[in-house]
Amino acid sequence: MENYEALFTPLKIGSVTLKNRIILCAMGGTSPIGFGGQFEERTRKYYIARAKANVGLMIPGVTAVSGGGFGKRWLYESEELFRGPLRQLMDEIHPYGAKFFLQLGAGFGRSQLLFGGMDKMPAEMLKNTMVAPSDDLPNVWDPSVKHRALTVEEIHDIIDAYGKTARLCREAGVDGVEIHAVHEGYLLDQFAIANMNHRQDEYGGSLENRLRFATDIIKAIKAECGDDYPVSVRYSVASKMRGFNEGALPGEAYVEFGRSMEESPAAARILEAAGADMLNADNGSYDSWYWAHPPVYMPMACNLPEVSYLKQFVDIPVICAGRMNDPDIAADAVESGKVDGVGIASQLLADPQWCDKVRGGQLDDIRPCIGCHNGCFAVSHFKGNPCGFGSMGNCALNPVTLHEEEMELKPADTPKRIAVIGGGIGGMEAARLCSLRGHKVTLYEKSDRLGGVFIAAAAPEFKEQDKKLIRWYIHQLEKLPVDIRLNTEIRAEDLASLEADEIIVATGAKPRKLPVPGFDGANTVEAIDYLLGKKSVGERVVVIGGGLTGCEIAYDLALHGKKAAIVEMQDDILKIMGLSAANSNMLREIIRYYGIDVHVSASLKEILPGEVVADTEEGELRLPADTVILSVGYVPDDPMGRDDARVHLLGDANKVGNLNTVIREAYELAYSL
Repeated sequence: MENYEALFTPLKIGSVTLKNRIILCAMGGTSPIGFGGQFEERTRKYYIARAKANVGLMIPGVTAVSGGGFGKRWLYESEELFRGPLRQLMDEIHPYGAKFFLQLGAGFGRSQLLFGGMDKMPAEMLKNTMVAPSDDLPNVWDPSVKHRALTVEEIHDIIDAYGKTARLCREAGVDGVEIHAVHEGYLLDQFAIANMNHRQDEYGGSLENRLRFATDIIKAIKAECGDDYPVSVRYSVASKMRGFNEGALPGEAYVEFGRSMEESPAAARILEAAGADMLNADNGSYDSWYWAHPPVYMPMACNLPEVSYLKQFVDIPVICAGRMNDPDIAADAVESGKVDGVGIASQLLADPQWCDKVRGGQLDDIRPCIGCHNGCFAVSHFKGNPCGFGSMGNCALNPVTLHEEEMELKPADTPKRIAVIGGGIGGMEAARLCSLRGHKVTLYEKSDRLGGVFIAAAAPEFKEQDKKLIRWYIHQLEKLPVDIRLNTEIRAEDLASLEADEIIVATGAKPRKLPVPGFDGANTVEAIDYLLGKKSVGERVVVIGGGLTGCEIAYDLALHGKKAAIVEMQDDILKIMGLSAANSNMLREIIRYYGIDVHVSASLKEILPGEVVADTEEGELRLPADTVILSVGYVPDDPMGRDDARVHLLGDANKVGNLNTVIREAYELAYSL
């Protein structure tokens, strides 16, 4: 599809008209109001940048109506916050034609994030935090932790707080509010789901009663602000749950534990009848988090079938979120009437100019979101770490996000000659940034193509966005005056002859070797060689290492009909701080679905022809193996030494990290030269 104009036609939400059909969806870490009740100054430039780039409607990350901060119980008690900095932000973005809905939340319920020190919280605060529709509902992150039921009085207080907070929003010039959420397994969603709501009062039982909390909120907002004030409802069409902490995969046959496709149209009609002006829809719950926060393993437009089905049953606009950033799919979905608009989230972190580039036909210049969640949603979950907090609202590919002011690209004071050795992601990013700053850059790559180890990482068929990222870097470098020299290996002895004021070494890492008999045997294959297709594998394959690469390789093997098993020395697979639970949980479900055997707490003892031997707590483990794939990590590879003062090590050549760390380091280094 070449014409994307359908995305850029007006859309009316209640009394407000959006200039286009593109909605920046809420993401954690992007609210202008912090958890302490303070205005988050760093979000000002973030929203202005996206308003300038013609996003139609911007919805920030959730702001709770309770916990106003600084000793205040409710957000509506912070009137000065709305009349001051929030009003000013509206005055700054509205001249660009952008609209802004503040997303207001009732609470997490059983999805409450757990963090160190919660046991030291004041008893009353903890009591108000660990709530749910019914008693003894298990916490998502640690099912041994149980929640208590909200009282009717507490429910009424929250409803009242929504109305009063929405009135302050209207007075501050905020164009509308979004209710968070009959969606993703948050508190209001838990009330709406029969298997989580066992109440016997007016907020439990029938579907109408289970939705009463949400519909009473809509009515309270309309009563305070008038019927013409737009109210959007964040809505999950289907929960995609097989049970507590059990998610379903795309195409999998299962019995719905949460909200079903059969019940969902009736629920949507009830919300519409209560006064909702828009449904901002996708799928999923915290038990199936990867539907609401789709990782790389999810297909593009993963939620469109369910959302487009739902649209048939309501008259209000329906928005579809979830990997809708393919312009062809997005434009077709709107033009064909499947949905009224598209929700774009992390893609607008990776490239705030997405709207302008799509409309201008500059698709090759869009920095693609690759669904890694390393910067925007790094909440980790594995054995021994029920809920590890990392980066939120940032972007692994674009460190400027939420740092627009301090990381503004500026010309170098003194242009220099810069040599970059290594054409992987780190080297390409450093070369790109240095050239943009006005330096004269020469990039040396010993192979015949750019991309480095990321070529292997992008090889599986479910990594199409990773492949796009490599193409994006190559395209950006081709547009710049960067002298790219392929098939050119630079050794330590060559450094002295390089005509460069500064030398950036981005030669990456090399595979780790284990002192295990048979590790370099005829039936072993390094992970990178398998991914690049350099070596074939047999029918029974054992993957040594249950980190991200090892688990992805096992998935790739299963897709190709191989019988895969994983051997991991730690007590859990995917034991990686900073790896989003949305990604790791989906990989765990994939491993379950494809019947991939997992052996943890298994120390590799020997690799024999046709067999892998490991020691476990239960004794010796012997696994049949035609091929053994080695995925035990990497060690830094610095072939240059450090004798030259001009040399700067970058990325894995210095310390093994991930895409997030190497790109951030490239920015910091390029900005310092």
